[in-house]
Amino acid sequence: MKRRTGVLLAVGAVVVLGVGYGAADAADLVPGPLTTAEPWPEAEPFPTPIVPGRGPVPEVLPPLSASAPVPDAEIIAAAAREMVQDEATGAGVGVVVVDLATGEELVAIDATQRRTPASATKILTGLAAVTSLDLDDRLTTSALLSGDDLYLVGGGDMTLAADEGDPTAVLGRAGLADLARETAAELQQRGVDSVTLRLDDSLFTGASESPGWGYWGVGDGFVAPIEAVAVDLGEVEGQVATSLRPAVDAAVIFRDALREAGVTVEDGLERDEAPQDATTIAQVSSATLRELLAVMMTQSDNTLAEVFGRLVAIARGEAADFEGATTAVLAGTAAAGVDVSGTVLSDTSGLNSANAIAPELLIDVLVAANEDPALTELARVLPVSGLVGTLAERDIPPGAVRGKTGTLEDVVSLAGYVTTADGRPLAFAVMADDVEYGGIWAARERIDAYLTQLSACGCQPESDV
Repeated sequence: MKRRTGVLLAVGAVVVLGVGYGAADAADLVPGPLTTAEPWPEAEPFPTPIVPGRGPVPEVLPPLSASAPVPDAEIIAAAAREMVQDEATGAGVGVVVVDLATGEELVAIDATQRRTPASATKILTGLAAVTSLDLDDRLTTSALLSGDDLYLVGGGDMTLAADEGDPTAVLGRAGLADLARETAAELQQRGVDSVTLRLDDSLFTGASESPGWGYWGVGDGFVAPIEAVAVDLGEVEGQVATSLRPAVDAAVIFRDALREAGVTVEDGLERDEAPQDATTIAQVSSATLRELLAVMMTQSDNTLAEVFGRLVAIARGEAADFEGATTAVLAGTAAAGVDVSGTVLSDTSGLNSANAIAPELLIDVLVAANEDPALTELARVLPVSGLVGTLAERDIPPGAVRGKTGTLEDVVSLAGYVTTADGRPLAFAVMADDVEYGGIWAARERIDAYLTQLSACGCQPESDV
């Protein structure tokens, strides 16, 4: 009995102990799930982020309207005469302004006098590219094999990257090291472990430099020798001057990349055209011509402009040299219905001061590019004041002008489109080719001031009403 009682007492002690701990738990004196305290308030829901709605988009380019009032010709002509008479623009200035909607000539000062255009020449080069080329095409750099001879064949791409190409870039879309690795893999599959490298840059012919470039040439980095294959547009890191032999430099880079990929390449490098029966075993392609044209126009890239001149020459059956390129660019301009009579071109970039173009001709090109849907690509790739390209830093309101700049030692030109404060679209060409030595900055500022004046006014005579 005593034992049973003991068991009961033990059980009872456990029960009593359990009741005591539960009470302590409920009083929050010891750890446990029980409590007599008021429950915590339910948590507020996590706030949903509020994204502000899209605000109004600032107007960059004013709306164009053919119904907007035409500027008074005398008002804008008077402003043009003030600019022409300003000593900042020099003794030789031509100005033409045309109403795009009607074709009415509002200003004509020495409109037919041919002047040195500088890089405004690229307006003709750009138009000829649009009329002559498929802008969705790409330039291909290839490796061709004939026996143990491996040919690096240039297809006109002077924008190659030395190593890997960048599929998101325009310049450097294709890479020479990529071509070398693809070539090495193909050679291995064919059981070829040793080759003699030859350079075929025969696509472009004749001189690679123009004697008319002078100060504005290769030595000062304004342009590279124009050859059928090059890396980085012939630019050399750490120096102002471009390479004197961009195609050979590209071939050396290709050779070194081949060796790094495990191919034995015999010493020495010769220029030689690939035979007709050579087999293409690898190739890389540039950005589209459309993309390259945009870089050429917005950045006023002289090397690309000369490349485009030669591509137009090939497309039009001319020799891919300076003479063939200039002949073809004039033919491509004429194909748009523009009269090029009397126009003189010695290159297609505008570096040659022997070029002679009338302001009226530039206007005809701009009007054609505005009216013909097939030619509007030219207008699309022009620099934009305050925003894009060579007009980005000019002293003209952002978006007010879309046009092509030109500068040489004594030349400042600008031709393009401007919209008045009333929304009336105009085409203009201003060419000053007798600017005093050291005065090009002042000439630019004076021309910019005139275009700013056009964009800021409706240029209407005061009403008596």
